[in-house]
Amino acid sequence: MADSAQAQKLVYLVTGGCGFLGEHVVRMLLQREPRLGELRVFDRHLGPWLEELKTGPVRVTAIQGDVTEAHEVAAAVAGAHVVIHTAGLVDVFGRASPETIHEVNVQGTRNVIEACVQTGTQFLVYTSSMEVVGPNTKGHPFYRGNEDTLYEAVHRHPYPCSKALAERLVLEANGREAMWPGCMCWQPGNWSGGQP
Repeated sequence: MADSAQAQKLVYLVTGGCGFLGEHVVRMLLQREPRLGELRVFDRHLGPWLEELKTGPVRVTAIQGDVTEAHEVAAAVAGAHVVIHTAGLVDVFGRASPETIHEVNVQGTRNVIEACVQTGTQFLVYTSSMEVVGPNTKGHPFYRGNEDTLYEAVHRHPYPCSKALAERLVLEANGREAMWPGCMCWQPGNWSGGQP
């Protein structure tokens, strides 16, 4: 009985797990995912709040690393059942160079995808940005849409361009050998494309 209960425990990795979105995902997983056996938090800058999480029933592993370093990503992904990729460089004010934004958001996503392929990780959840879907070519906002709604966005700044490119990489990788059966959107207890 103990073996079957242990076999059901899942390993999750959250890239950018100490960022604004990532921290919320980490805390939500700890509260709402009953099959969670280990939660890996991967970030360049590890928050001191992670220490309080290490005292609970779920093994929380803090991994300092950079998504632009493929070997660091691969090591973090190895053995994970689910990867939630929230790492990214958000820059809507033009403070970071276009090259840095591209390196983090596009190459970082490529590194995560390749690590998932190489390790056979079944599920990848990619967090994109509302910047990807608007404004459209006529300058109209995007509202009341879903994953199937077509949009023709105009991206004039490095951040939305990088997020649109990264999203395209994830969509193109969907279905590759050893990849996930399809997941761009995720809600607790509700998988799109299958359950691990």
